[in-house]
Amino acid sequence: MTVTAPISGMIVATLTPYDARGRVNVDAIHRHIAFLADGGIPAVAPAGTTGEFLYLSDEERAEVVRETVRAAAGRLRVIAGVWALDTEGVGRLARAAEAAGADAVFLTTPVYYPAADEAVVRWYQSARAQTGLPLFAYNIPQYAVNGVTAAALRRLIDEGVVQGIKDSTGKPDRIQELLDLCAGRIAVYGASDSFALQARRMGVDGFISALANIYPRTFARIWNGDEEAQRAIDRVRSAVKGYGGIGGLKSLLRARGHDFGCTRLPFAELTTAEEAELRAVVESLGPLD
Repeated sequence: MTVTAPISGMIVATLTPYDARGRVNVDAIHRHIAFLADGGIPAVAPAGTTGEFLYLSDEERAEVVRETVRAAAGRLRVIAGVWALDTEGVGRLARAAEAAGADAVFLTTPVYYPAADEAVVRWYQSARAQTGLPLFAYNIPQYAVNGVTAAALRRLIDEGVVQGIKDSTGKPDRIQELLDLCAGRIAVYGASDSFALQARRMGVDGFISALANIYPRTFARIWNGDEEAQRAIDRVRSAVKGYGGIGGLKSLLRARGHDFGCTRLPFAELTTAEEAELRAVVESLGPLD
């Protein structure tokens, strides 16, 4: 299986919005997707790490993907996160994403318990057997414990199991290893926002960003080689990491007119003082979008 029209460029790993009762906020999804489309973003990746996927129920993950596809309405492509605790759950989410009209699915490795290469390969083989959509592996060992090794990936490519890989290590040597290994056979996507410009110059097919939720046009400039935009994003990323990660992202997005509500534990809300400090950092950089 191949992706008939490659998904490339700056891709947004979308945040998940909640309403005042803590439920998924469908209206906010639709407004945000329109904002990203107007900002020139070609594709989005909902229900992943930035989308708090670990703290969504399977029903909520399916809902987020379904509503994202509806909101995209053909303007953006959708790479749906389908992670679940077991292979049956992955299958249900993959089929739901396919039924919703997603363009592809992405799946991280099994988490928490260490897994050998054989187990990781079987994990992706099981997902491949349960959907006709292109399947992208997601390598984020710093959070998942397990990664997709070069040996495992070579086997997955040779067997036609995966059609792309997202790598969130932010390490140039790892990206180069993937580019050499994949050699045009599958797509390679970088991640970790401070690495965007370098990954682009190395030749990745696309880059999956969290901060592009807030600054889509800035990331479009980075994709086109803008070093000043990358330096500004580096400062914003450092500030966000210091103020709660997901909570910091939602705070900055709220300042742009998109209220995504609370975060879910163990993430924490920013205090009023922290929000002011974070926004002061961003304002000191001048207009970003």
